[in-house]
Amino acid sequence: MISQTWNVAQAKAVTNIFWVILAGGLVSWVVILLVRRAPKSEAHVESVPKSEPLFQTPAPKPLDLSEKDLNAPILYRPCKHGPNFITMGLRKVEWDDLIEMDSNFMEYHDIKAQELKKDFKSHVQYLDNPNVRDACCETYEEIAMYLTHRYPRVFKLEGDYVRNVATGEQFPFPETDAAKALAHAALMVQDDLILMVEEEDGQYHLDAGAVCLPGFWRLHEKYRMSLDTLHIEAGVPHYEEKLMKSMNRYFKTMTVDKPITRNNFFIQLDDGLHWSHRMGDQDGSEVASWERSDSTNLHVEEVHFRSERQTLRRLPRSKSLLFTVRTYFEPITVIAQEPHIPGRLAEAIRSWDDTVSKYKGKKHWEHILLPYLDEQHRLQVENGVMETKEEGAFPF
Repeated sequence: MISQTWNVAQAKAVTNIFWVILAGGLVSWVVILLVRRAPKSEAHVESVPKSEPLFQTPAPKPLDLSEKDLNAPILYRPCKHGPNFITMGLRKVEWDDLIEMDSNFMEYHDIKAQELKKDFKSHVQYLDNPNVRDACCETYEEIAMYLTHRYPRVFKLEGDYVRNVATGEQFPFPETDAAKALAHAALMVQDDLILMVEEEDGQYHLDAGAVCLPGFWRLHEKYRMSLDTLHIEAGVPHYEEKLMKSMNRYFKTMTVDKPITRNNFFIQLDDGLHWSHRMGDQDGSEVASWERSDSTNLHVEEVHFRSERQTLRRLPRSKSLLFTVRTYFEPITVIAQEPHIPGRLAEAIRSWDDTVSKYKGKKHWEHILLPYLDEQHRLQVENGVMETKEEGAFPF
């Protein structure tokens, strides 16, 4: 009897506990729902971590090269046989090859340093808002981390500084000043750096850059321009009818994990890597153009082949697009000695339509350059030079 009474009391107690737990659970669930649906304060939003982790740029494989051991510049020759159609010409680039450093580094560095010392503000500009400032600092961080991994005998991360063994320079790392961050990055590579940032109008604009070796344009002339305005005002051939839609779409959809590269080339009438004096006064107020260029008494020995290797990637933190523009610059009399090149270059130039020819200033130099290339090609054919080396595929 005592056992039966205890079992009944025990059962009632267990039942009461069950309902208490159930009620407590329901209250907790309601509270959670209310918290989730309640508007978050600004401070609370900032404290919540992002749902997606930041993309980590892959570290490149190290090259065991000192500054004195760096290889000669890569021979980019982006001219093709047959018709040369206007396209974006984009190709995938491996992370190991994002930045190229070669035996001309000190020459490029010294010219950049001189240009920055002469007129810093004309070569480094940025839109002063939080996103663009962050993009400038992120550019420096990404480049510094790349170089210290790729060229560990030249660039070293030591405490709060990045040290360049070749130049003896050391830069604070990280850097919170946007202008200094861009300048540091520019002095560490042979490339010019351009940041395209999406603004409220939905367009990408040139909102920051460190441009020391442009050849024939000034940063302040392009600063804040949208992607379309940049190309239209520069007279890029067939941009509106053939390139505009695809370029805007590509800029919008480009992801952080897929950098790309492209190549182009120009003919320059003098040996100014940083500025072509035959295109106008570097410190002048008039926009440099072929219409204002001076080809008086031009000799073939003055003519240079200016080739650009551009890379484009989306930065993981700021989401801005970073262009690197590396210029390769050689006398035409030098590259015309390479097997296949004079004939191929002459063929490419002759394939240009009127729009491309005007954009690249063909009428100012064709009467000197084309006969010279034809003669060099004839000599190569007669002497069997082209049989000694297989012709490279684009863009080599």
